[in-house]
Amino acid sequence: MQGAAVERRVEIDGAPQPRRNPAPAIATARSRRDAARAARPPTGRWQGALEIALVWSGVAFFVATQRYLRGPSLQPRLALPWGMALAASFVAASIWAVMTPAVMRVARRLRPRRGRILRTVPPLLAAGIAAALVHLVATNLFWQLADAAERSREFFATFMATLSFGGAARLATFFGIAGVTWGIDDFHTYREKELQASELERELVGTQLEALKLRLDPPFLFNALAAIPPLIRTEPQAAARTVVQLGDLLRLALYNEATELVPLRKELEYIRLYLQIEQTRLKDRLAVSFEIEEEALDAAVPSLLLLPLVEGAIASGRSAGARVGILAHLEPDTLRLEVRAARTPAPIDDAFVQKTKLRLDLLYPGLHAVGLSDRPEYRAVLVTLPLAAAPAILPAEGAA
Repeated sequence: MQGAAVERRVEIDGAPQPRRNPAPAIATARSRRDAARAARPPTGRWQGALEIALVWSGVAFFVATQRYLRGPSLQPRLALPWGMALAASFVAASIWAVMTPAVMRVARRLRPRRGRILRTVPPLLAAGIAAALVHLVATNLFWQLADAAERSREFFATFMATLSFGGAARLATFFGIAGVTWGIDDFHTYREKELQASELERELVGTQLEALKLRLDPPFLFNALAAIPPLIRTEPQAAARTVVQLGDLLRLALYNEATELVPLRKELEYIRLYLQIEQTRLKDRLAVSFEIEEEALDAAVPSLLLLPLVEGAIASGRSAGARVGILAHLEPDTLRLEVRAARTPAPIDDAFVQKTKLRLDLLYPGLHAVGLSDRPEYRAVLVTLPLAAAPAILPAEGAA
């Protein structure tokens, strides 16, 4: 059973690894997030240009339709056939589409914020007036070049006429683009904060899980270490085997991921490794039985889930003799695990049960159950988990 944890020894024996501290996970969350954002490929310019073109095409079609249907009743002198209305709207929308990236940059730079409204509103208004004038000039130049009838008119007179009835609308369009830009930025900021909060929550959950995994039973460690010196004199082979087994178990507890799922058969190998250490210490004062359904062996369980429960069962009967039973069977969509301890004057330590419950609360919120069963012959801890297939494990990991 020494091979149950041999895969971790390869990483550690060559050069001692520092003990993993879960606290830096939170401290470095921001730097990892920033690095991931920097590595993310930026949105292509052509994609942004296409999105702007599609939006303005929709606006042009809507304005042309409105102008064609309502123009004769609202502005009879400006009523146009459908083709001319569509052409005029698409020309105006195309010029705005070309100007939109620059307008968005100006809007972001001059966005009014608390404490700087008086400093940003006048430049923003000036920028809006300038954008409206640029759009008016570009529109009139286009029609002067494209329409022969417009060439006969004086450019300044045409410009002033369009300014009188279209200048305010163009200024409003500028502020409309600015408002949409601010709305998009606010939405992205909101989503970014949500992602940051979600990532921080995951970091906190991972830290809590790691802290729970590091809380091994101190009496077990002290007793196992205290049992080694007498064995060195009387049973040197057993002492050497215990040292290796204890090292393997500590590696599993310290370096396995807290969220890692393993097949139940692998989890039972870990438990047998722990039981071998206890058997060396307690000898005939410890008896363990297994009742495991064959179909349950491939079900996924959190790594080292059963260890604190078995620790508690052994601790409750260590003085008078511990009789422990480990059971597992499948129910519809669930895996039912049970750790039994023969009834003794000492009850099962609730701390071991609470440790398991806290861990499952983080891993399976609302999807698990942990309970105690008190029978005349034994006390038991019952754990019910959602049934899932365990991820594949390379054969080399379990090689003895």
